Amino acid sequence: MWNMMQDLRFALRQFHRSPGFVLTAVLSLMLGIGATTAIFSVVYGVLLDPYPYQDNDRMVHVQLNDKHNERGGLFIVNGSGYKELRKLSSLDDVFLQQRRQENLTGDQIPVSVNVGLYSLNLFEYMGVPSFLGREFTPADASAGNVPPIAVLSYLFWERQFGGSRDVVGKSIELDHRPYTVIGVVPPRFTWGDSDVYLPAAPTADPHDYWLSFVKLKAGTKFPVAQAEFQTLADEFARQDKGYPQDRKVRIVSLNEQILGKFAGTLALLFGAVLALLVIGCANVSILLLARGTARQHELAVRVSVGAGRSRLIRQLLTESVLLSVSGAALGVLVAYKGVAALATFLPYYSFPHEAAIHVNAIVLMFSATVALLTGILFGVSPAWQLSRPHLGHLIQAGSAKHSGSAHNRNTHRLLIAGQVALTLVLLAAAGAAMKAFVARIHTPLGFEPDHVISLNVGFPKGANPVWQARLNVNEQVRKAITEVPGIDTASVSTTWFPGFGGFTAKVEVQGRPSLTDAQAMFCLVSPQEFLTLRIPLLGGRVYDEAETMRAAHLAVVNQSFVKQYMSDGDPIGKSVRSPMLKVEQPSLLLASAPDEWLQVIGVVGDTRNDGLDHPIKPAVFLPYSFVLPPDESLLVRATGNTDVSLRAIKERLRQLNPEMVVGNTHTLLWWLETQGWGQERFIATLFSLFAVLALALAATGLYSVVSFAVTQRTQEVGIRMALVRREPASFVSCWLRRGPCWALGWRQGWG
Repeated sequence: MWNMMQDLRFALRQFHRSPGFVLTAVLSLMLGIGATTAIFSVVYGVLLDPYPYQDNDRMVHVQLNDKHNERGGLFIVNGSGYKELRKLSSLDDVFLQQRRQENLTGDQIPVSVNVGLYSLNLFEYMGVPSFLGREFTPADASAGNVPPIAVLSYLFWERQFGGSRDVVGKSIELDHRPYTVIGVVPPRFTWGDSDVYLPAAPTADPHDYWLSFVKLKAGTKFPVAQAEFQTLADEFARQDKGYPQDRKVRIVSLNEQILGKFAGTLALLFGAVLALLVIGCANVSILLLARGTARQHELAVRVSVGAGRSRLIRQLLTESVLLSVSGAALGVLVAYKGVAALATFLPYYSFPHEAAIHVNAIVLMFSATVALLTGILFGVSPAWQLSRPHLGHLIQAGSAKHSGSAHNRNTHRLLIAGQVALTLVLLAAAGAAMKAFVARIHTPLGFEPDHVISLNVGFPKGANPVWQARLNVNEQVRKAITEVPGIDTASVSTTWFPGFGGFTAKVEVQGRPSLTDAQAMFCLVSPQEFLTLRIPLLGGRVYDEAETMRAAHLAVVNQSFVKQYMSDGDPIGKSVRSPMLKVEQPSLLLASAPDEWLQVIGVVGDTRNDGLDHPIKPAVFLPYSFVLPPDESLLVRATGNTDVSLRAIKERLRQLNPEMVVGNTHTLLWWLETQGWGQERFIATLFSLFAVLALALAATGLYSVVSFAVTQRTQEVGIRMALVRREPASFVSCWLRRGPCWALGWRQGWG
């Protein structure tokens, strides 16, 4: 211990004499370790420990994919199917969920609320204790009746009730129905992004389908479970034609469902930041070698008075570890700020909302480990080389300035070459990421998203129980929005969200019986949709408002539909249909015979309808009046500022009906920036940042080597200039020619 304290004191004295060296070394390590800590915080929070739920490694999503194994919806069951599901031998537990939008009513202005209906075993399944009060359990259902109780999400509790702990026991109204608040879940419990968790149970209605979320038994292999679920899915499809048909079951982990390819992106970013750390370590190694060369007289004196090699190595390693710990301490402080910025910059909907992204105890342990390892990593080579000074040569040199051994100079060159190579790799990666980002934002959309607002209007529960009344209210709302100053057009878009997706189902084309597996996206929209999005009409016409009000059996198809299914002639006048349009769900109101033939009356241009990274799907546009959900989704084109227009829309609808609630309001550009190219922008930005930092560190290392070499040979240069009388420029060119290491690094980096 005494020797260690001596080493520390001596190291501090040495650092005090070389403030420039210490500042450069600590800043290099601060950037490397700080960036590594920040990225590891994201990796740990998103990939390694994203969920607070008990046994989350056995929680899976059961997908019902199409025949090409492209991701479909999740496994759904009705009341009887739920009983069959629980009999599977691979199943440990399962809970059910339905989502709905309801209004928080009472003495206040109605507020749109994300309500989740869950089977009573939800919280037992999750194994997460409540933050306040308690959670509902199967014991709350006496004699099979589900009580009117509610559990609030943490964010909703803070936002709506100001974090008051007196909320437990109070009553809230959802669509004028009272519920007693019994608890609040912890901050990380965000399953389903529900604001309010309500207990519920499937009804006897065979078309009342619920999402099912399962937990497999320990040790169960995915293929075994998939086979059991496949058998069950095939049976459900055989019993009910409204159940997803011809589906292939695929079981994935929670993270695979949510993250997808973004998990690999985070791993790649972590690799990039490790490369940045290596460049920083190489920088400090170069500085230590250069400084050690200047200290060889001191080391020779210590050896001459009896210091052993191990003693010198320990002293030099103490100095390097002290540098790394100092750099790590500053790096962690930088990471605290950097992690907060990274968390807000992460693409929305691309990571679990349960993820806690911050510098925690695990991250601090990682930083301490990195500090120790980097101290040894960049210190061991200089310590080993400098611990055996050549006494005779140093004594004969008779100068404090010694150029060092050929081995040291070769090590310098190798480290510089490695730095240049890694820097070029990061620059190339940044260039590729930037190219991908630019390509994504310039992807042709087929529609104009500028000044278009997407919004959802929630109606009072049970206000429009029949088809005609619901259709009339929908049109009344659309026309009221159109009359608002600053609004150009407004359209209803029920089953299609521009750019990202919609309702895909089997399609039949009259006269083409061979198309047995044809699929298309069915877009239930009002005729104003094409004008709102500036989608060009290429042939025929679009159904009008009167035809929408009577749910005329008319359709408009896109170019992709014509190319795939009607390329043998003029599509106008032909007919298409889909049995899947007859959706029998309690909340939906259907027009007469929605599954009958629809006459094609027009062709419109292709628009992105399956994300920006997938081909455009064949699409059929038909009057939205065929299927009416309990709320209304609209797309509105504003002529000016969208925020001002949105406030005016809310005020106008409040005048029309104070109980209507406008929610989920975003511009199409917001959706494109977050879900369209958010990941590409995130990757390009971070890779560019890492590349710039690597370039700065490599330049610093190169400058350090050249500066030190010139300083150590100042006397030699002066003598040569006096004897040969050369111009200074000739010596500059001489130093610039000493760059084979840069060329080696360049070749390795681009290779």
